Amino acid sequence: MNDEPYVEELRLLLAQGEPFAPKAARLRPLLPRIVQRLAAGAPRKVIVEQLNRAGLDISLHDLAKQLYQHRKARRAGEVNTVQPSPPGPPPAAPDAAVRGQPNRIENPADLRKIRSMEVDLDALRREGEAMRRQARHAKAGTDPTQSPAFPNRSNPQE
Repeated sequence: MNDEPYVEELRLLLAQGEPFAPKAARLRPLLPRIVQRLAAGAPRKVIVEQLNRAGLDISLHDLAKQLYQHRKARRAGEVNTVQPSPPGPPPAAPDAAVRGQPNRIENPADLRKIRSMEVDLDALRREGEAMRRQARHAKAGTDPTQSPAFPNRSNPQE
């Protein structure tokens, strides 16, 4: 089998990336094409040999591990895109009690952000009191603007 066109394609794709990046980072842009080749019936061993000839020294185990991570990330991405967002208004912006908080923890940089967060304890206390007040009024079925927590507002019925 003449597989030189595949090796040339891999060389071109590898040349577009950063030459001193780790193996996994250099392999990442090639994974969609590799998945296509696997779906077409190409054995992993042949793909590894072609990658080695193209200039990426990789083992069969490394390829299998990267394919697993790629498919796992793709599945997670598909799950997030398929599920519709819940109807209703967007969530309210939090008070400025906690600054620098990431939305999700996805990598070590997010953990570093959490360690360096600025927390305004007074604002956090006020936020918690407001949430408890809203829950209390929702449970009782009363209007929170008519509570003693808002002394400056007058009752229009009086």
